[in-house]
Amino acid sequence: MMWLIQTVKECCRVDLGQNFDSLCRHLDTDKNGKVETLDEYRGLLFGDIFAPYGVNDRPYMEITDKDKLNKAAEDILSNYNRYNAEAPMNLVLFSFAIEHLLRIGRILKQPNGHAMLIGVGGSGRQSLTKLATKTAEMQIYQIEIKKTYGMNEFREDIKKMMRGVGVKG
Repeated sequence: MMWLIQTVKECCRVDLGQNFDSLCRHLDTDKNGKVETLDEYRGLLFGDIFAPYGVNDRPYMEITDKDKLNKAAEDILSNYNRYNAEAPMNLVLFSFAIEHLLRIGRILKQPNGHAMLIGVGGSGRQSLTKLATKTAEMQIYQIEIKKTYGMNEFREDIKKMMRGVGVKG
């Protein structure tokens, strides 16, 4: 990650003629004139989370107010729970969870953007994905594993998913 950050800094200097540390001085928490720690870089957040639900042209912008971000994320969760009363989500939206919510939302906003998240249960990916897709007014497809689930069923599920995202739009 630090290699990527250094590469971005170098590209900013060479290709854009700008000093990254000067452009992002609002991220410099220790006020030493440099943005150099992962925690400082994690402060660079972008998203469209402030736009009201149902707005077609959601502005994607830098998020500098963490309190406003936390409130917006809580509002999205409460709206989700209000409209999905049969299956409400009881989530704790800590900073990493909100970052992942923004990340999933960014993926979905890309032209033909799709995401397949794989991992063990209980980490919150499923809930955050449901929240992000609802916010983006998109569909979610989830494979349900049963006792008799095998490779043939997996292949059929993947075919169904790929047809949905590739053929039907």
